[in-house]
Amino acid sequence: MNGVPPYNSPYQNGYWQNQVPGGYPPVQIPYWETQQWKDKKKIRHISNVMGWANFAVQALMTALMLGCQWVLFYVIGYPIRTDLLVSGGMSSTMYYFLVSTVYIIAVALPFVLCVVFMKISVNEAFPFQRVRVGWGILWILFGVGFCMLTNIPANIIAILIESMGFSGTLPESVMPNTTLALILNIIEIAVIPPLVEELAFRGVILSQLRKFGNGFAVFGSALLFAFYHGNFLQFTFTFFVGLVLGFIMIRTNNLWIPIIIHALNNGISLLFSLVADQISEQAYEVLNVGLFYGLMVVGLIAFVILLLKKRECFQRHFQPGLMSFSSRLGAFITNPGFIAFFALFLLTAIVSLQTW
Repeated sequence: MNGVPPYNSPYQNGYWQNQVPGGYPPVQIPYWETQQWKDKKKIRHISNVMGWANFAVQALMTALMLGCQWVLFYVIGYPIRTDLLVSGGMSSTMYYFLVSTVYIIAVALPFVLCVVFMKISVNEAFPFQRVRVGWGILWILFGVGFCMLTNIPANIIAILIESMGFSGTLPESVMPNTTLALILNIIEIAVIPPLVEELAFRGVILSQLRKFGNGFAVFGSALLFAFYHGNFLQFTFTFFVGLVLGFIMIRTNNLWIPIIIHALNNGISLLFSLVADQISEQAYEVLNVGLFYGLMVVGLIAFVILLLKKRECFQRHFQPGLMSFSSRLGAFITNPGFIAFFALFLLTAIVSLQTW
């Protein structure tokens, strides 16, 4: 037939692509050799490492703080002040300096080790892609406004916790009593945590989970971020903040933007704690309501501009070849590292209900 295969030739209809010679049924690939199984294994591995890294952060903070206090009081002979029990017997200056130093080491060390031993590219883990200043400001305003909005469900949770007979507020913080202590206080709350936490959660963790879908990466990193804070009172707030920071990170690919949003959010919280005892209750309420709703309105305006000018950023981008979200989430939470970190979260959250 002039070299043309017959009408019913298996080479023409792809028959031989799915059958073995001799006409046997298609070859069945074992499940553990499928791409789905391989992806689940990778998700479990990443979640396991990040879970243990977060566990190590909490353990290091406790161990380093206790170790430093022991050296300070019993080796160096730093005088213990019985009237400063909130700060562990230290002056506010010494307290903020010690806490800041310990926090940097405890958070940075485990995640630096993750980058090194998992052989993660620095550019992959810590992306700082160029963003136009105007767009960057809009993303920051949108993020800060969303953070203010997130206080509403967080306050509802606080009311529910209080209705059950527990304290609906965070424990009393150490108040600075010198200029140096005030500077260290600002650094300890509004500079160091936003920097190291964003490098860890929106940097290392988010970058590794993005291989399995942007939406999944945002959810997974936000969940770990909420567990990281170790109490029910902050869980809702930090989870939603983690979602918006992760979303902004995905859309901008620049870590400076979530770092700045995080810093502004913490700075606003610090501002209220510092002025609470310095101004009248009426003035405090005016400042609280004005700043709260003002930033929400500004955030809404920024959101509308972004929606009109960068509509594609708010559209879902389908990524083919991904497992269902439930399958990915199942792999994410079924590994020793995640389970250990979740157990630690439950323990510290329950203890905080009794001690706060």
